[in-house]
Amino acid sequence: MNNEYSIIVCIANNTLIVKFRKDNVMIRNFSKCETLPLGSIRAQGFLKAQLERSKNGMGGHLPEIEPGMIANPFIHKTYVKQWGEGDQSGWGAEISGNYYAGLIQLAFTLDDDELKAMAENWVNGFIKNQREDGYLGTYFEPEALIHDDYNAWGTACGMRALLFYYQATGREDVFNAVYRCMLWFTENWAGDKKTCYAGELIIEPMITCYHKTKDERLLQFAKDYTEYLVEHTIFRNSYKDFLDPKLHYNCNHTAAYGQAVRLPAILYTATDDEKLLHSSEIGIEKMREKGVQLTGAPVSVTEYVGPIGPVQESEFCSFTFFNITYIFMNAITGKSMYGDYMEELVYNAVQGAKKKDERAIAYLTAPNQIFATQNSSNTYHNMQVYSPCFPVSCCPVNSVAVVPEFIRGIAMTDNKDNLYICAYGPCSIKYKGWDIEEKTMYPFRNDITLEVKSTGSSSLFCKIPQWAKGYTVLVNGKTIEAEKNDNGYIRINGAGIIQLSFHTEVEVISVNDSDCANKRPLAFRYGALLFSLKIEASWNKFYPNTETPLASEWPWFNVEPVYPKVECIDAHERLGMRRDKFPWSVAVKEDISVKDVKVELCNTDGYPWDEPFIKLHVSGYKAPLLNAPYAQRTFDPFGDKAEVTESTELTLVPYGMTNLRITYFLRADV
Repeated sequence: MNNEYSIIVCIANNTLIVKFRKDNVMIRNFSKCETLPLGSIRAQGFLKAQLERSKNGMGGHLPEIEPGMIANPFIHKTYVKQWGEGDQSGWGAEISGNYYAGLIQLAFTLDDDELKAMAENWVNGFIKNQREDGYLGTYFEPEALIHDDYNAWGTACGMRALLFYYQATGREDVFNAVYRCMLWFTENWAGDKKTCYAGELIIEPMITCYHKTKDERLLQFAKDYTEYLVEHTIFRNSYKDFLDPKLHYNCNHTAAYGQAVRLPAILYTATDDEKLLHSSEIGIEKMREKGVQLTGAPVSVTEYVGPIGPVQESEFCSFTFFNITYIFMNAITGKSMYGDYMEELVYNAVQGAKKKDERAIAYLTAPNQIFATQNSSNTYHNMQVYSPCFPVSCCPVNSVAVVPEFIRGIAMTDNKDNLYICAYGPCSIKYKGWDIEEKTMYPFRNDITLEVKSTGSSSLFCKIPQWAKGYTVLVNGKTIEAEKNDNGYIRINGAGIIQLSFHTEVEVISVNDSDCANKRPLAFRYGALLFSLKIEASWNKFYPNTETPLASEWPWFNVEPVYPKVECIDAHERLGMRRDKFPWSVAVKEDISVKDVKVELCNTDGYPWDEPFIKLHVSGYKAPLLNAPYAQRTFDPFGDKAEVTESTELTLVPYGMTNLRITYFLRADV
């Protein structure tokens, strides 16, 4: 019997015959859950305030700041010539696609008509450029290198944006444009016409289209690409490499690792091949053990995989890509720990790399960072500076996406219409029979109120964070017993007012920097938040020579520490004496107890990344010889312990409130 039938899809003036398998052939999706349609979750409270700042900042204005990189690649088929003599079309596709993936999520999470109009204009301009053969990328010139890695990679970024728009609007012409483009790749990238750096991300939209169309060509291409990597990759990004329990430093670009590690699990959703799922799980956990800071930041030494350490830098792109991976893994496995990973990353690393008005970010940041200037990076000369747009603006565009993407991953559903709260933050959720208002100051407070309306027999599952020492659940004012299941959720039936309280204690953590400086510094965590000694900063504007000249309201910033001045006539003595004034030259005793740390709950009026809603008070010591007086960048101190003088009280604030800080504290030699 013929298992195919034909349908006719009319697009523009062309007619395309596409083949699907018959509807009565069941294609299972082996994912435990799925994210809700874009727009089902709306930000509230401080999350909404951050998205509004993004709209008024980089989120709503990047295309006008750097149109060549962001606005034009898919619409006008241009790219920035300063990127080199080679075929750099794919770089524009990556940057533009990732920006609009973020903008579309920002628009529908805020329910903002102005941003929605921006998104619609881009989508319409993008899909009208589709060629008759289905290609919908940026490699349009006759001599274009269509098998360049960045053709598949950059196109995949654009496809993610289009699929988000389809999810939010239901426009079938948008989905069909993506589907036709995927068919182009199945034909033109068949066999060994593949690459192994980042091009494999095309598997993600390929499988998304497969789940809707049941077109076996898409699944076969994804399988073939997966096996191609096993035989050809030089970046240790095949599923067999991820199954290897050892993390190999310098094996791959960290951000690319964050993308590639989810792909085997995505293919698992269409095949039920357990080894693929396990490879993603192992690949994530070995990275988290050796290469992810306590802030949630994946380490990016010269942008490649590196070990945990106080001054080891992380690229902003990796924040967004790992967050996407955690959302996928949360849905695919049903395991709540990935929601913890999302919170750790977004409520710490992400915020600590942003200017709080959302008008600049740092390309590279570190847990201990005294400077953020043109000269302070240990990798590239200007990558710690705060800027709205770098010469290659991959990080600024990803900064637009990461928070709305996090909000999109807060809740999920399964095939029985049960609802799962996978991460916490103030929001509203409306999906089918569910209508929930989540009122909370989490993660600054660890109490959550859910005002729940539901219909039918579906259940609500709420995540219990791994760090919680216990929890209390009240339903309509009455305490109930709710046992946590193996995936980290409790089950609650019925509507009403649900109150969750997570029992929280301060954690003093010995940082595992054994593959780096091996000093075992100490860090302080309370709930989902990591805490830092904030260094007061001076934000000094400047205007570099950029591709598009900067308007006066979009400067770059050298961020430098502020400290008391020394009164001394002799210049050399004055320079030498200023080390005694550095407030960041401190240490803590090795055997400090959690009982020695005091928690202060502060007023929660205002915006939490401007003024602290919570502080920790820690007894420490001054260590005036810890840092050289002439320093222009942040170095790991010499020795495994600090020579200290007098004791001092340290007031720590959430890492996300800081841009210059000390987060990993050297142990005092006392």
